[in-house]
Amino acid sequence: MTDGSSYEARLEAKLDPARVRSTLAFAGLFQLTHEMLKSVVIDDVKAFYGYVDVHGGVWVPDDGEDTYRRKVLALVPKSAFQSSLLWLQNSEALDEEEAAHLDEIYQHRHQLTHELHRYLIDPDLEPDVELFVAALETLRRISRFWVQVEADIGTFDEYPDVDLDEVVNGRVALIDLCIQAYTEGLPS
Repeated sequence: MTDGSSYEARLEAKLDPARVRSTLAFAGLFQLTHEMLKSVVIDDVKAFYGYVDVHGGVWVPDDGEDTYRRKVLALVPKSAFQSSLLWLQNSEALDEEEAAHLDEIYQHRHQLTHELHRYLIDPDLEPDVELFVAALETLRRISRFWVQVEADIGTFDEYPDVDLDEVVNGRVALIDLCIQAYTEGLPS
């Protein structure tokens, strides 16, 4: 087989409808996971200081917003994400390497979103599965941190037999459901 026919065969395989569906679905999973990571980083840190996202958002207690600005946003004033990420690192929710991985995850999400056509037709370009796994692990680790925060304030006191490692928040449950749907839809 010559290089031309090899490329042609790989292109034909890449354009197979099942493969196109798989790439589209994986890109969606990656996008969803990235959005869940953003939420667990930004929204949950903000909520820790009393922000409740109802009726346009309210702070309970009233000084929660000032405390949030002073203890979180002041860390990296131009970026709520980076300041929240640094706050999570300082709180030992994740380490420096995991935080750095989030930049790679963001870049890949950006590529998948804005260059999806290339991932659909270029036989030499595939979504980064290892980065997706890293994103999932980071999401689970930060989510587990928040479970511990809840346990520390007594949320699970009425359930002394609960195993905190078995507690799954809604974001992780949704991702797990989507991964299951994705894998069940893959060709055998």
